[in-house]
Amino acid sequence: MLAAAAVALNLVALPYDRTHPDLVIIVIYLWLAGALMNIPQVRMEHGVLSLNGVVSWAAVLTLNPLNATLVGTATVVMGWRRGLWRMYANVAVSCATNCVGAFVAIPLNPVLASPVSRLVVILTLIVCNLAFTSAGLWAGTGEPVTEVVRKTFTRPFFAAFGYLALAALLISYLLDGSVLGYVLASIVCVLALALTDTIAGRRVRTGLELELSDADRHLVHSRAVEGVVHNLR
Repeated sequence: MLAAAAVALNLVALPYDRTHPDLVIIVIYLWLAGALMNIPQVRMEHGVLSLNGVVSWAAVLTLNPLNATLVGTATVVMGWRRGLWRMYANVAVSCATNCVGAFVAIPLNPVLASPVSRLVVILTLIVCNLAFTSAGLWAGTGEPVTEVVRKTFTRPFFAAFGYLALAALLISYLLDGSVLGYVLASIVCVLALALTDTIAGRRVRTGLELELSDADRHLVHSRAVEGVVHNLR
């Protein structure tokens, strides 16, 4: 369904694509960068979080709808590890999100250099991503949408989304076709890798804290039982 919607929107935006072609080198760079940024992934309560959004969202701010959708297919890289259905779902969500965001950006194109206009597009991307992801998780797990939202969309998750949005905004300004622009955009992508370590470390720390809490609770209970047994004696 999402894939069909992306195809339909691209057909509507086809005249715009023809009159607003993109540099092939930028499209190739963003696709390759998106594929590489999809490799480091962090396990979440439901699914995984990758850094592909940094490049995908930058593509929406930089490219026409067709090419932005094409960059969304970069999520297929390493997606096969999680099964064919999940890979298709990830690609569909990414392509549909990019397509909707780029479609919204069409009327803003003359003023898209404005940070406010770009933030409007990024907010659209965030809303679409959350909505499409929730629908996909609901379809895949069968859990109620409210439960999926409660378990998945935590404060660290939204903080990560904010980080991705800022990185994408920065990359969209750096990609001006110059060699320096590509170098600086690549540096932003490399710096974003620290986000996965931060989230993974936080997840491990939370798990350890829960285990320690359980151990303390069992210790208290065992001592209470020992006290009762001692009193009975």
